[in-house]
Amino acid sequence: MTRIFEYIKIALMNIKSNKGRSFLTMLGIIIGIASVILIITIGNGVKIFVNNGLNDIVGNQVEFYCDPNTDKEESIAFEQKDFDTMMQEIPHIKAIYGGGFSRGFDISNIRGAFHVNAVCGTPGMYYAKKEKMVAGRYFNKNDYYAGNPVCVIDQKSAKSLFGHENVLGMTIDMVIWGKTIELKVIGVREYIPPEGIMAMIEMMEESYNDSELKQVSIEIPDTAIWSSILGTEYTYTNFVVVSEDSEHQSDVAMQVLEYCEKKYDCKGENHIHVMNYADMTSQANQVLSMLTLFLVLVAAISLVVGGIGVMNIMLVSVTERTREIGIRKALGARTGSILLQFLLESAIISFMGGVIGIALGISTAYGICGIMKVSTKISIASVVGASSFSIAVGLFFGIYPARKAAKLSPIEALRHE
Repeated sequence: MTRIFEYIKIALMNIKSNKGRSFLTMLGIIIGIASVILIITIGNGVKIFVNNGLNDIVGNQVEFYCDPNTDKEESIAFEQKDFDTMMQEIPHIKAIYGGGFSRGFDISNIRGAFHVNAVCGTPGMYYAKKEKMVAGRYFNKNDYYAGNPVCVIDQKSAKSLFGHENVLGMTIDMVIWGKTIELKVIGVREYIPPEGIMAMIEMMEESYNDSELKQVSIEIPDTAIWSSILGTEYTYTNFVVVSEDSEHQSDVAMQVLEYCEKKYDCKGENHIHVMNYADMTSQANQVLSMLTLFLVLVAAISLVVGGIGVMNIMLVSVTERTREIGIRKALGARTGSILLQFLLESAIISFMGGVIGIALGISTAYGICGIMKVSTKISIASVVGASSFSIAVGLFFGIYPARKAAKLSPIEALRHE
């Protein structure tokens, strides 16, 4: 053990006496390790960003929709009564909602003209968004079945339309298909500025909308429009089930599908399709993982290049220290001792490069993730793996120079000028 410490001391002295050359030797290792840490960290951050965004939009939700090309005599149409029955008979369902489609209308009041994004659906649509109620209530089944002309708006829309948030009981006049409907505000949702994917979606919606009017959002029961204005009952060709948690999501989806196929006599006919949003998250993660792995493999090439640099410098070191090796062998140094000394020196150079690379990679990752506004998740496995790999590179590419030094003939080494 004492001998190993002595070899480490000699290696550190040689590295210190050739600082510039040693640093240039480490540079390939530093760049490779930093790149690997950086790519893995950013990849983890982007995964969290995507997962959080998808969970905000469709967390624990499964969509069911009918095949538009069905050969049944009558196309399948779901009703709120179906949703009520499923809620009673199938456990672990938090909500079911149909609709949820946005329809754009322009309105005006004493504060000016506005473009209204009206989201129409059933009472369960409350769970389509994570924002809670800050005043009043959401429309319920009584409002839905009675076709009550009521609506829910968020805090931002309340301030835009009325100048304040105390808007319960106030009305909004909307002209829909040539008919005016007076909607009473019965609830106000909290407004949370969108982040991540939601912010990107909102930006795209604003750029797609050709209206120059100020945007406001309201949520309305479908029946307030269809029953009151068109005098017809509303049915749905698709609906969304919100499970209590992700653990029961797949089981709930299977039971809902069985219920629908049994009621509408289409079991095994593939008329009702299921879109499990958890699968979307899984597929997104797989794509990101494959992309991250590819980039890590590309970055690892620089580690190989760095290892070749270590081998070249160690060969130069062997040439420069040939006489020293001859003297040590003449004084009784064993071949294994010479081999171990040079292997330790190459491993120390690679390890030092790895440590610097890890520090550089982590600091750069924090900076870039901060700019991208994604979470910074440092993988301990990647740090340990990078450290181990850097030492392995030094040992692997140091074997040839070390063997060459160890096999030198003492007589030929002492003759070397």
